Amino acid sequence: MSFSIHIDRPLTPLFEELPLPIRASLQEHLERIAEIAEYLPPQDPRWSLMAQPDGDGLRTYVAGCCVRLHVLPGSRKVVVEQIGRVRVSFAGASLHLE
Repeated sequence: MSFSIHIDRPLTPLFEELPLPIRASLQEHLERIAEIAEYLPPQDPRWSLMAQPDGDGLRTYVAGCCVRLHVLPGSRKVVVEQIGRVRVSFAGASLHLE
């Protein structure tokens, strides 16, 4: 059984406001992290395939969002602490797609 996923209460409205495809991608990614947490301790370098170290936690990017989280083996939880949208703009540049 994989770890449970906990999204801090203040983030719940932000998570629910995300467009459905983004929310589904994010949920799927978090579920994969919860499954991997079953086998890898938080310090294991193999986490780099799914997330990067960030202070005492991990950071991952999915569907245009940056997510900061902690894997807590003692309580078998993945705790999401921050969700931010990543937006890229090019000042003064226009993109032409053909």
